[in-house]
Order: sequence, then C-alpha cells, then structure tokens
Amino acid sequence: MEAKIKKIFTKQWSFFWAGVAFGIAEIIYMLSIWITNVLKGKEAVLDPMTVTTDLGKMFRTVEVVTSKLLHINDLQLYGKATDGISSTGGAFIPGIGWQIIGLMIGGLIVALLEKDYRSWVKYPPKLLFVIFLGGVLFSYGTRLAGGCTLNHLIGGIPLMSIHSTVTIIFMAIGGITAFLIMGKLKLASFFKHQETLEYVKKNRLDPVESITYDPKYKYYKTIIWWVFFLYILYFVGVNIWGGLVNPEILQHTNGEKLLPFGKSIADKGLIYVLLTLIAGIIGGFGLAKSGYGTECALISLETGKSMTKNDSFYAKLGVPRITRILMRGYLPMIGIVTTWVIMLSFILVGWIFFGARPGFEDGIKEQLTLGNVIGGFLLGMGAVMLIGCEIRTYMRIGLGYLGSWVGFLGFAVGYLPFTLFYDQHMAFLKATRVTETFKWYQLFFPHNEALQKATLFLWWIVLIYLLVWLIKVGAHNIAVRKEHLINLNTENLMEEVGKYPEKEPEAVPIPRPAELS
Repeated sequence: MEAKIKKIFTKQWSFFWAGVAFGIAEIIYMLSIWITNVLKGKEAVLDPMTVTTDLGKMFRTVEVVTSKLLHINDLQLYGKATDGISSTGGAFIPGIGWQIIGLMIGGLIVALLEKDYRSWVKYPPKLLFVIFLGGVLFSYGTRLAGGCTLNHLIGGIPLMSIHSTVTIIFMAIGGITAFLIMGKLKLASFFKHQETLEYVKKNRLDPVESITYDPKYKYYKTIIWWVFFLYILYFVGVNIWGGLVNPEILQHTNGEKLLPFGKSIADKGLIYVLLTLIAGIIGGFGLAKSGYGTECALISLETGKSMTKNDSFYAKLGVPRITRILMRGYLPMIGIVTTWVIMLSFILVGWIFFGARPGFEDGIKEQLTLGNVIGGFLLGMGAVMLIGCEIRTYMRIGLGYLGSWVGFLGFAVGYLPFTLFYDQHMAFLKATRVTETFKWYQLFFPHNEALQKATLFLWWIVLIYLLVWLIKVGAHNIAVRKEHLINLNTENLMEEVGKYPEKEPEAVPIPRPAELS
C-alpha cells in the first residue's frame, strides 16, 4: 500500500487521472467565486477557471513596481495612470491571478517529488525563437478571442458557449497549420507532451525520442537560463507581495476613490485567495503529472485517425513514437473530456438545485465577434509553437523548462498591440459582434430556463458518451486494453503496445523511420 501511494507522487500519471485532477481544480475555483459572491450579497455564478486577464494585470503590476524602483515615469504599456496612480480605463489594472501562481507551484511540487527538475531539457536556438513567437501569437490571440484555450476548450465547450465553439474551430485550423509548419522546419521531434529524464536516458540511443537530452549540457553555465530564472522570480515575487500586502503603489483609482490591488486579500478576502491558489496548485500538479493540455488534445482529435492509418508519414515527419502513440490513442482529448464531465456535473447540480447560474456571460469578450475567428487561429498556431498552451506554460515554468520561460516573455510582448491600442481593439470587437447571446441553449430556448437546463443536461450525457467512445477507439488504435489506457502513464503504456495478439497488427506504431537513423 505504501509503495502504491509513493508511486502516485513520484511517477507520471495517465491523461485520464490528470483530467480528474483538473476537474477537481475547476470545481474548487468555481466554489471560490460562488462563495465570494454570496458573502458579498451578489448573484451566485459558476465561472470556470480563466487566466489571461489576470496575467495582463500581473504584467501591469511588474510595470508599475519596476517604474517605481527605477524612479521613472510609469510607461503605461499595459494600463493607464492618473497623476502617477494606476487607473481604470486602460486594458489592465495592477492585480494578481492566484491560480496562475498555483499552476506554477503545482509544477514545481511535481519536479521536487519526482526529483526531475526539467532544467536539463535542451532546446536549440531555432526552437526557442519559434516558442517565443508562439507566445506572442498566442497572447495576442487571447485578446481578440476573449480568452485562451483554457477559457474556450475546457471552460466554454461544456457550457455550450457560442463564441468558444467558433474559436475552437479556428484553433483547430491554426493548430494543425503550425503542426505541419514545425514538421517542415524539422522541429516536429520536439513536439512531446512531457519530458522525463528516466525516459530519455532509457531511449538515449534513439535520436528522436531523446532529442532534448545532452549529458554535456550544463544549464547553469548559460546566461540565458539565469536571465529568465531571475525574471520569473521577480515576476512571481512582486505579484505575491502585492497580493498579500496590498501596497499603496499597486492600488488604483476609478476616478472617485482608491481601490485595492486586484484580487489581493484586501480586495477579495482570504477565502477567495486560498481557494483559487489551491485550485491552481491541484491543476498544475495534474498537468505536470501527465503533460495534460489543450493544444495536443485538439491535434490528437484531428490527427488520431490519420496517424493510425498512415503512421509512416508522421514518423518521417519526425514526430516521436511516444507522441504518435498518445495522439493515436486520443489520450490528451480523453483528459480534457474527463474534465468536462466532472466540471459540468458540478455546474448542473449548482444550477438545478441551488440556483447558481453558469458563468461566462461577461459582455463583449464572451460574445461572438470576428475576433474569435482571427484570435482562434492565432491561439491554435501559438499553442503548438509553444509546445504547450498557456496553462501548460505556467506548469512548465514551475517544472523548469527554459522553453516555457522564453514563451512567457512572448506572452508579455503579445499583449502590447492590444494594450497600446485598447480603444481601437474594443471598437473593432463591438463593430464585428455577431450576436449578444452567450450560450447555444439560450439561443434555442431564450425564455425557458427549464428547457435550457434540460439541454445542458443532455449535453452532459453526450460528453459522457464521447468519453467512453474515445477510450474504446483509442485503446484499439494503439493495441492496448482499455484499463491500461485509463490507468497507465504514456511511457508505461508504450510497453503495453503490441502485447496482445487479438489487437490489429497495424495498430502498433513503428519505432522510428530508417531515414532518421
């Protein structure tokens, strides 16, 4: 029993169990908003986890503090100021996203428990540049689309969000486009859900599976590693300080009075801070235990069938065998759908029995506009180029991936077109708004809440069926048993592939193409 418990904390997980963990994180996050609203006498709303707006506030925080430390005028790149005090009216006020801090901490905890801090992962300069560019495209896409892939794929789809549905379609197009481009750039071999030192050492004779491992690489001797490490420490430290202390320099004015630092204890209360931080830690832990993420989920849905029928094409493209196995098995999508089922169960109970309304109904950013088309495409491209979506980037920052630190800088740059031309962007979104309705069930039954609830319940049934179907087909595609698909991490699952004579022989992916020998 003790050995099994130790394995849970020291070994990687399957995508299914990572999906369970992230589903629990979503419930805790929604509870934090529900409880906070009730305590303040506001309407109970069930908003799934979001991160992009809070990240913008955190960049604004760093900008304000840095300006004060250097005794220079506020640059106002990310927000506005009046008489030297941050003010509303711009893109962002100073603030913190505790769930973002939690996601980073969750990744760090996994690195410590597994004794595998991913600073050993070596990425070539060309890939680091692509990752940076991916961060730029991704973060700008979030501003146009009204949220990141977490918002749209994990939060919006189970809520039947109209603008998320459209965004996801164009995310899928952007994602597969970037996937093929990375193949042409001979970077497809780096497209992996996770790196573990144990796996790459075991496969060190295979140049594709161990492409990021160089025993001669000493990360602590590189200047770029230290520069980004110190920046991440500064970024996190400044924001935590603001969230705990609520210093006057980080407060802001709405033109009438001085308001607390956004989402600090002084602003939201200790319960909110603790719950959102815990939600982030649990979510980051699950992500780091598996490589769970949104971009690979969509790619697996798009390419799973094709990879099963034409494995050699993707092998020649340079896609690692472990990646082809998880894509063909729909493992990332199984993780996402598992989260959908869990969080929607909670939302249905909250709405039907307690009157807590499903969220994601906050004005123009959650309505369908042309921004969802453009932004969705950029989100898809950016996520694949990052080798990880936004939430995976936060988790991988905690795990120590240099690539994610570089991509994080791309996030900061990608916000600038939106923040510097904030009014113009808002005018564009309003001018191209297609509908003011937020959810499909509202569109179908605008004046009948009972039928809206029934529609969402039926959608939950569909998602359960989708999960069962994905597990069945995924197990067949990689020639393993369903219980192995559910319970084994991807590395252990590879050892089961091809063991069972009743499975299709062609369902076994080839190790690697001769052309790459």
